[in-house]
Amino acid sequence: MSLLCGIDVGTQGSKVGLFRPDGSCLVECYAEHRFHHLRPGWVEMDPVQILDAVVAAASEATHKVGVAAREVEAIAMSGILCGPVFIDADWRPVRPIIPYLDVRAGEEVDWLRNDVEPRWESESANAALDTYVMPAVYEWVRRHEPDICKRIARIVSLAPYVGGCLAGLKARNAYTDPSHLSGWIIGWNASTGRPSEQQFDDLGIPLELAPDVHDPHAIVGHLTSDMARRTGLPVGVPLCAGAGDVMQSNLGAGLTRPGLATDVAGTASLLTVGVTGPSAEITAQPGMLYSLATLPGQALYWGYVKAGGLSLRWFRDEILNEPGNDALYKEFDRLAEDVVAGSDGVLFTPYLSGGNPDNPHAAGTFLGMNVGTNRATLWRAMLESIAYEYGDFLDTFADNGVSINRVLAVGGGARSELWNQIKADAVGMPWQIPSRREGAILANAALAGVACGRCDDLATTVESWVGDGKLFKPNEATGQRYQGIRTQRRGPLGRSLRELFTHLAPLRQEEST
Repeated sequence: MSLLCGIDVGTQGSKVGLFRPDGSCLVECYAEHRFHHLRPGWVEMDPVQILDAVVAAASEATHKVGVAAREVEAIAMSGILCGPVFIDADWRPVRPIIPYLDVRAGEEVDWLRNDVEPRWESESANAALDTYVMPAVYEWVRRHEPDICKRIARIVSLAPYVGGCLAGLKARNAYTDPSHLSGWIIGWNASTGRPSEQQFDDLGIPLELAPDVHDPHAIVGHLTSDMARRTGLPVGVPLCAGAGDVMQSNLGAGLTRPGLATDVAGTASLLTVGVTGPSAEITAQPGMLYSLATLPGQALYWGYVKAGGLSLRWFRDEILNEPGNDALYKEFDRLAEDVVAGSDGVLFTPYLSGGNPDNPHAAGTFLGMNVGTNRATLWRAMLESIAYEYGDFLDTFADNGVSINRVLAVGGGARSELWNQIKADAVGMPWQIPSRREGAILANAALAGVACGRCDDLATTVESWVGDGKLFKPNEATGQRYQGIRTQRRGPLGRSLRELFTHLAPLRQEEST
């Protein structure tokens, strides 16, 4: 029995799935990652701990299928786009990861805006600059940790880092694919899918630090005997270059052609639209990002809330004091169903990891509470806040002539029927759950199948595996209520609250010193 292995190295954890070539999933296992909150706005992750999580999830998966694990023929991986891993010549990280949840590189972003030629606006089709872009993170390390910066031999994304560990690679073998590279946001050329030599020169980054670019299905290494022992996967199984987690989550939802939209409801909440190429008008919108898709000739625009799903985990871990208890998500959804749409006037700003580039000092805030406000109301307010943000993103596409008639939902948050209905009501558009909910690991398994010759065409394979699932149709009356709230919400978020966030930012900085 032939098997295909898909691995997704996400923000909150890593997931491993073993699939048959017909797309059926035998097993899916997950292991959490750990965050280190050094001070307000500073978040780091240990790449070695993340590797251990991947190994643990893979070991659990192979243990569950037993001897069938010997039949795995290829591995494909996806991973977070923003959060570079700086490695030395022997593939060892020179420091912890600074992920997209971290906002320390504010001065470096100012430097990019004010002192560097913005070639990325035309070459990378990105105008939004934020602390998570790879050159800003690199510049922060160069300025604040010069000795560590000198040890950097290559810069890789998280999934390629883990893949290199599995395959025993050295820095000279560093790899990426066009979609992972586009996740750097700037520093790459959208027309070639390669690093931009001119931008690297402008940014002061040696071009030799960039990894080699391969097609997503290209074989880049083979599993070492040590990693085979630790994971239970067969020694020597080929590993392909893979693709970014946003791209594979979209593909796994069935986004195989332009004009479709996807809600990637993970740690960050992403609203993604498939396009054939860049639009200057959409690129100019604050916080809107452009990247390449896994499939050749396709691209994506996406709006994001950095701590969308993370807000719910924060509430679970820090407010409810129930870290790791995933059952609470369903329990609080049930409680929130009884809360009236609009959460009794309570609003949440989902900016626990900061806002978009036009509102960098934004923070998480509950507004409008009274003595009757309970935890269920707060929970619903958090769910609604993401729906309001999505409505703003979809308005941007509609205003620029991009027609969308439904949104496909994937990721952990897509399991919440309440949240899907809230989103459909708030934006006035059907929200659909694909018949398959494995998301990125399913797309990765299909990519592994192409890499080893078990599958012929990636898009055709995914379409044959993924069908339409439950459809959440918008409720007109509830939608009108939400539309009124959205309109009123824009006022303080665009003016008074933005000013308040700016005034309060120094207080958070003082507390961290």
